[in-house]
Amino acid sequence: MAQVVLKGVSKVYPNGVKAVDEVDLEIKDKEFLILVGPSGCGKSTTLRMVAGLEEISDGSIHIGETLVNAVPPKDRDIAMVFQNYALYPHMSVYKNMAFGLKLRKYPPEEIDQRVREAAEILGITNLLDRKPKELSGGQRQRIAVGRAIVRKPKAFLFDEPLSNLDAKLRVQMRTEISKLHTRLQSTMIYVTHDQTEAMTMGDRIVVMKDGLIQQVADPITLYDSPKNKFVAGFIGMPPMNFMNGKVLKENGNLYFEESNFRVKIVEDMVGVMTPYIGKDVVFGIRPEDIFDKLFIGEASPDSTISATVEVIEPMGAEVYLYLNTGAHSFVARVDAHERAEVNQDLEMVFNMSKVHFFDAETEETLI
Repeated sequence: MAQVVLKGVSKVYPNGVKAVDEVDLEIKDKEFLILVGPSGCGKSTTLRMVAGLEEISDGSIHIGETLVNAVPPKDRDIAMVFQNYALYPHMSVYKNMAFGLKLRKYPPEEIDQRVREAAEILGITNLLDRKPKELSGGQRQRIAVGRAIVRKPKAFLFDEPLSNLDAKLRVQMRTEISKLHTRLQSTMIYVTHDQTEAMTMGDRIVVMKDGLIQQVADPITLYDSPKNKFVAGFIGMPPMNFMNGKVLKENGNLYFEESNFRVKIVEDMVGVMTPYIGKDVVFGIRPEDIFDKLFIGEASPDSTISATVEVIEPMGAEVYLYLNTGAHSFVARVDAHERAEVNQDLEMVFNMSKVHFFDAETEETLI
C-alpha cells in the first residue's frame, strides 16, 4: 500500500473552465479518504487525475514514492471501481475478475488463487460461473470490487460506486466496503455526493466546492466545527438552519436579532461576538438543537421562539418539523413521541450553546 500526495493540482479545460483549483492533499497509507461535494465541485475530476484518466493541467501527483504525472493508468498500480460497474457482459464473473490479471500475464495458478480469494472475501464464490446479466445490482457491484481486489494495488479508487443501488442496498454495501477496508488495510479514495456516505465511511473527509477544498477533517470535527457556512450547510441532514441578522448589545448582554427573531448569545461566545456588535452576521443552528418547550419544561425566554408548524415529516424514531415564524422558516428534528399538528403554534427552544455564527461577507465561521 502507499500514500497518495497531490501538490498544487489543477485541471483547466480548453474552454477555460477550471474544474480543480490548486488542490493540496495528502492521503495517508491505509487511510480511507472521502471526497464529497455537490455535482460539478471537481471531486470526480480529482479522482480521475489520480487514476491517470484525466490529464492534469498543473501540479504533481505522487503514489508512494513515484511521480505519476506522465505514467499511464495501467502502470500506476491503482484499481478503480466505477459507478456503472464496467463489467464485460459476455464474460462470466470469474473471467471478469481474472481479465486484468490475464492481460498482465500472471500465471494461471496465481490468477485462480487471487480470484477465489477475492470471491471468498466478498461472499460471491457461488456466482463465479454466472454472467453479469444474471446478477442483481448489488452483486454486480461486488464483482466490480472483486475485480479491483485481485489486483492487490497500492490504492483503491471508488467513483460513486453505490449511486445506482436502492437505498437499503446502499446501506448494506456501505458497511461491506468499510469492513473490506478494515480487512485489507489498504489506501482507499472514495468519491460521493452523499454526505451520509461520507460521514459513515471515511477516516477523513474532503469537502469540495467549485474546484476548491473547503475543509479536510474527520467526520466529528467536520460536523461540530465546520470551517465555513458551506461546510456547515452541506454536512448534516436535515441541513443546518441559517438566519441573517445583526448582533446587538442591550443591558450588558449580546443578542442576535432579525425582524421578530431575537435570542441571547451565551456568555462563552460573548468575547468572540463583541467585535461584531451592530454588524451583519449569519446565525446557524442544527435541527437537533431545537426543542418543543412542552417537552423540556422551563426554558429562558431569551432562547424561546414562537413558530407555526407548516409540514410534519415522520421518520420513524424522529420527526422533522418544518416551522415558520412569519419572517423565516426553520427545521427541528424532534423525538417521534413529541406530537404536533400542522398549523399548530409552538414555543421552540434553541440550545444557544450549540449555535454557530458566520461572517456575513466571507461566510467564514466565527464560532
